[in-house]
Amino acid sequence: MSILVNLYKWGSAQGVLIPREILRKIGIDDLRNAKLVLDVKDNVIILKKESLELDDEVQESVEEYLVDGE
Repeated sequence: MSILVNLYKWGSAQGVLIPREILRKIGIDDLRNAKLVLDVKDNVIILKKESLELDDEVQESVEEYLVDGE
């Protein structure tokens, strides 16, 4: 699903309004504690729901620590 959104000035930054229907599609219903992870790759802005899973770099550090600590 692709939609066209506008950029809005928000202080010294810019903002985008994300329709509630889009947030619901990724499992965000309660906005009080919702967080998104922003990334940029190959000139593409990627927003995704915050995950409790460890990223690869953190996972490798944890595994290395556990192996060395045993």
